[in-house]
Amino acid sequence: MARGAASKEQVMAGILAAFPGSFKYDKEIRIPMNEDGEIIQIKCVLTAAKVNVENGGDTAIPGVVTATKTVTASVNPTPAGFMNEPTAEEKQAVADLVSKLGLS
Repeated sequence: MARGAASKEQVMAGILAAFPGSFKYDKEIRIPMNEDGEIIQIKCVLTAAKVNVENGGDTAIPGVVTATKTVTASVNPTPAGFMNEPTAEEKQAVADLVSKLGLS
C-alpha cells in the first residue's frame, strides 16, 4: 500500500461526509458548489507529503523531525465557516445537477 493511503481514505471520507453531494471521481473528490447561481465543482486531490512540516509552513525547517498527532476523522465534521445543513436552494441545485448528469 502506498505511503499515506489509509490516511488519505480517512480524510476523503471526512470530506465526503462534510459536503453533501460531493463524490469521488477517479483519484479526486468533486464538491459541487453554487456560485452566483451557477453550479461549479471544486476538485480536491490528496497526496501524502514527502516531508512533514510543523504548523507554520514556510518557517519550518525541512528534515527536522517533530512530534506527530494521530488524527481521527469525525463522522460529521463541520469545517470552519460552513453551515451543517445546505439550504433548500442548494439541495435543489444538486438534485438538478444529479438529474442532468443521469446519476439519479
